[in-house]
Amino acid sequence: MKPSNLLPFVLPLLGAAIAAQTPPHLVGLTRFSNLRHVSHAPCAFLAQCPVPLPGIVVMPAFAGGTAWDPVRSGAWVSDGTLLTRVDDTCAVTCPAMPIPTLAPNAFITGMEVVEGQNRLWMIDNLGNLHFYTNNCPPVPLGVCNTGLLPTALGNVTTGLAVDERNGLVFISFPIFPVGPTRIVVSQLAAPCVPVSQFLLPPCFAGFGAVTGLAVDWGNQVLYATDGLATLSMGYAWLAPNVVPGPAACCPSPILADPMVGLAIRPGRATSMGASCSNGTCLPCPQVSTLRNDPVLGNMQFAVGIDQAPAGSLALLAVGALPCNAPGGSFPFLCGPVLAWPLLGTVGPQLVAGVGPCDGSTSFNIALPILPALAGVVVSSQVVTACLPVVGGMPSGFGLSNCLSWEIQGN
Repeated sequence: MKPSNLLPFVLPLLGAAIAAQTPPHLVGLTRFSNLRHVSHAPCAFLAQCPVPLPGIVVMPAFAGGTAWDPVRSGAWVSDGTLLTRVDDTCAVTCPAMPIPTLAPNAFITGMEVVEGQNRLWMIDNLGNLHFYTNNCPPVPLGVCNTGLLPTALGNVTTGLAVDERNGLVFISFPIFPVGPTRIVVSQLAAPCVPVSQFLLPPCFAGFGAVTGLAVDWGNQVLYATDGLATLSMGYAWLAPNVVPGPAACCPSPILADPMVGLAIRPGRATSMGASCSNGTCLPCPQVSTLRNDPVLGNMQFAVGIDQAPAGSLALLAVGALPCNAPGGSFPFLCGPVLAWPLLGTVGPQLVAGVGPCDGSTSFNIALPILPALAGVVVSSQVVTACLPVVGGMPSGFGLSNCLSWEIQGN
């Protein structure tokens, strides 16, 4: 099945965005090879787990990077010379490998996944910007030099973030290790040609040289870390300059293990309601989940159903609001459609499986780079129809749980 485009469903809602139910948070690789999860706004430590990159402790303090891959819901991390991808619990989803385009005296200091291109970008300490396909293993596509060379004062490139709303590339270029940090700005079409720069506003006196950058371009917020704190800063784009707003900082929860990279982990769906069935549909669990992250630019975004009646037909209902009761009522269904009011449907398609309740299928919903959709919260619920058909209607129906999820620009 070709991916379905959510654009015609959501365009009528551009003025009716609702606050996300599960917010995004920051993740970053640390000096002692942990993937740390922190929530910036409440200054909260969430979790961390060990990443199999033992070499980072012998690298310079600004070596390493982190980028989030929404297609596979995982973090690309590098200790400077090796690269791997892990999930939230640090289970490896792409084995560690050397970075093939690095010069002998170079190491990675910043990373970003550019969703609209489905590309993995990395910057090294010599100011070289490396481009790769976003798959496992990444395939090199080219290198260009930004002109941001190391200086005797201690200037070095340390972080990378891309705003696909305005077509901007942010590169942190601090005087390491104490700062200040200069943010150099280029444009997505010519990422190695700086067009402007600005000094990162201080948020407290102790904030040092930046070691990682991330951007929530849907809300135009730039995030940074000096390893021991995280910083947020709103900004505006008035070509050719970025106008920085006030900065706000949160101290680090673990001072002995500073972060060397930063990325935004997208928020997750929330579930409402229980599955049901009637007629010839078996009482299967019928669990609906997001297959990956609803991030603008992720043309492989998908909603799935598992543990459904094998051999049934499934239809994905997409609602204009978060899941809500009482929802829509249809006399032939076993319960209400909580993805309501209805925006549209995707499918139907066959639920493949061997055992009675081991059926599964996924519905692809392409999410193009359309900034106006950032922050819109919608819902989805799967309807299954069981055979045989009697009198023009299936002889049974099933409903999954309902999911609420936010379309995000990060």
